[in-house]
Amino acid sequence: MKYTFLKDNNLPAFLGDDFEISYSSMYANVLEFSKRVPKERAHVAIYAENSPEWVCALYGAWLKHSTVVPVDATLPVAETAFILSDSETDFLFASKANLENAKAAVEKSGRAVEICVIEEVEKPLMNATLPNGWKIECEAEDLAFIVYTSGTTSNPKGVMLTFDNLQANIEAVSDEGYFHEKMRTLAMLPFQHILPLVGTVVGVLYVGGAIVFPKSLAPADIAGVLAKRKATMVISVPRFYELIHANIMEKVNKSIAVKSLFLLSKFAGSVKFARMLFASIHKRFGGKVSAWVCGGAALNREVNADLSALGFKICEGYGMTEAAPIIAFPRIGNIKIGSCGQPLPSNEVRIVDGEITVRGRSITKGYYRRPEENEASFNNGWLYTGDLGYFDDDGFLFITGRRKEIIVLPNGKKLNPIELEEQIKEKCPQLEEVGVLMYDDILQAVCRISDKMYAELGKEGAEDFVRENAILPYNRVNASYRRIIRFTVTTKEFPRTRIGKLKRFQLASFVESVKTELPIEQVFAPEPESKIYKDLKEFLAMQVSVTVLPDAHMEMDLGLDSLGKVALHGFIKENYNIDMQESDFEKYSSLRKVANFIEEEQKKKTEEKAVADSPKPRKPKAVAWSEILKNCTPPIIPKTYFFHAITLFAARIFFKFWYDIEIEGRENIKDGEPMIVAPNHQSLCDGFFFAKMFPRKKLYKFYFFAKMRAMMSSKFMKFYVRHSNIIVVDVKSNIKESVQKLAEILRKKNYVVMFPEGTRTRDGNVAEFKPMFAILAKEMGVRVVPMVISGAFEGLKARTSLPARGTKIKIKLLPPVSVEEGESYADFSNRVREIVIAEKAKIEGRELSSD
Repeated sequence: MKYTFLKDNNLPAFLGDDFEISYSSMYANVLEFSKRVPKERAHVAIYAENSPEWVCALYGAWLKHSTVVPVDATLPVAETAFILSDSETDFLFASKANLENAKAAVEKSGRAVEICVIEEVEKPLMNATLPNGWKIECEAEDLAFIVYTSGTTSNPKGVMLTFDNLQANIEAVSDEGYFHEKMRTLAMLPFQHILPLVGTVVGVLYVGGAIVFPKSLAPADIAGVLAKRKATMVISVPRFYELIHANIMEKVNKSIAVKSLFLLSKFAGSVKFARMLFASIHKRFGGKVSAWVCGGAALNREVNADLSALGFKICEGYGMTEAAPIIAFPRIGNIKIGSCGQPLPSNEVRIVDGEITVRGRSITKGYYRRPEENEASFNNGWLYTGDLGYFDDDGFLFITGRRKEIIVLPNGKKLNPIELEEQIKEKCPQLEEVGVLMYDDILQAVCRISDKMYAELGKEGAEDFVRENAILPYNRVNASYRRIIRFTVTTKEFPRTRIGKLKRFQLASFVESVKTELPIEQVFAPEPESKIYKDLKEFLAMQVSVTVLPDAHMEMDLGLDSLGKVALHGFIKENYNIDMQESDFEKYSSLRKVANFIEEEQKKKTEEKAVADSPKPRKPKAVAWSEILKNCTPPIIPKTYFFHAITLFAARIFFKFWYDIEIEGRENIKDGEPMIVAPNHQSLCDGFFFAKMFPRKKLYKFYFFAKMRAMMSSKFMKFYVRHSNIIVVDVKSNIKESVQKLAEILRKKNYVVMFPEGTRTRDGNVAEFKPMFAILAKEMGVRVVPMVISGAFEGLKARTSLPARGTKIKIKLLPPVSVEEGESYADFSNRVREIVIAEKAKIEGRELSSD
């Protein structure tokens, strides 16, 4: 069977800011490029930047029934040489900018490869005309591409893709209306990747559409060519959409009116309605883009939801080079945020032990000259993707993680962590182990050294050693996207299987555990002998749960939170009459630095007074929270406005029709008794659940404590907070005032709702409880009502904006508990947390784990 990949067409094929090339002229250029290919069925590499010439070189090779090997134009000589050798390249099209590297790569490859500079190929007139009936036909089973992609070894591997693999993809998206003769697609992503190869080049020209080339990837050039050439489709990676989101939302949040329209559009949930509301924004992009395609990595769900509310229809598919590239994609008008859509019609997709497996027309025939890897990746025709996922009841595929070890960066680039680890270890052989992972959206490394080295160097010395001898030398010789941004040093052994394989999927939790391990005392960094330092250390030891070292970062290493900083501030003010603000702790980040700062300030004061007037030594005073909470000017408590009632009414209606909520234990909130409610934090909706739990009059007595500094940058949110029962804490400045407001609320026999975890759970488990609620309970003499929320995490996970309808949620208010005599803030906080964990496990019908 033959497929026609380029037909006779009088429409434009290439469009740029200052050029327009028809299909007829393109074919005339293709003929010239074809003449340069020395033989039929050659392996032809293209080592150049995106351009019309790149495309002409591709079709010129296909006209000679040759296989094309796309090579990243930014690859260094060594990697390029490997690809040329491994793919058995016969001929190379290179750009003028890459010519010297191309020559060096050919020499290093050891192959006799002829090089042709694409800019030097003779160009027929741009208005060239040819007889009707010309076309490029290809046999279905012939090899179209060998595309190199990262593998499980240190070297890349070539994926063999046939013309039938490409045809399966093109037919599917064309049948669903994505590809059509009038389409104009922006050429943004480098053509050596399979997604732009099919989505921007081959598929577009197959249906008779046009490729739009920007002058550069600068935002102004992209916006300019989109507006001028009226592109209908943009294919890019998450980073591009994150930049669009950040730029637009910054302007949206500056205006109450625009913010209100945004919230209205989000509530309406209609992309067409959103495009009408925000027509001016879309006009900046030409106003004709009907499909914004995101590939290479998962797009942040919150970004996706916000862009949808702005009228951007983001189409997130799922695929890989081995599938040419589509495994699943969303159908027009049937998109679920967070899902990558439904499988390609010509393929079968199944989940085996949580892993996505696929077979069908679009799947590669294998890796070029890799029999062992073919055997490892394929089983009875099924490709084992290494990705974890599930299907919902409607047949939509959701990706939950990766079983493979490849790290996918936000810009779509893929990294083999084994390769990076080996490079770091090579720079610093003293390291026992190295693990590289993507965590908190940045590339990180965890490095293990021996107990002996850690004992000799101390914590800071060990970090300095690893930084200077491993991380910095590695970063200096690697591209920016491969550089390690943060690292952790430990003496703990990495999690491994019984046969010694690294459990890479556990590295993130391992890093978290390392942060809380007790650091070894420093040998060559002795503690100061000053009384000020010793008093500060004794006080600080009561605020944190790890060993206090003089040079440990108080926030990053010791875990000192904002409340602890307030307490330390009060201690310093009370004992040394020095008013250190919370922001000062960023400058004086270790206990040694704080002690030195206090000593310098006292020295200045001493110089201004006579020695006889200097203060006599005295025993340091502890911070009395009772003084902070009780002996202060009564703060102004927010009034309950009608706007608050509207919010509660809307929440009540929403939950009635959207969630299946079961509530138990309302009687534990006693009328006329001030109480603190301490729930676990599972979702964005947790605070609004109270609208479903109590009548309106009683709800007016509930006040919510929240960290909302980022949201307070919006005028709309400032208005919302001022007219609602919300006490907002700014961890940089007003935490003491906020705590005093909570105390005043309790004095007036109201209820305070505090989420002790401080932030939503990432994995559904109950995190550590911060002691602020315990301090209030103990000093104000009020009882705490533990509260369990179960099921909301599954209904509305962190970083998502659209809850899953019909999710079953169980909310249970437990009997109130009081602080026992002699019980510390931390002990009471832990006791309440254990109560919540135990009840949550009981509700979910599982046994409580030992930890």
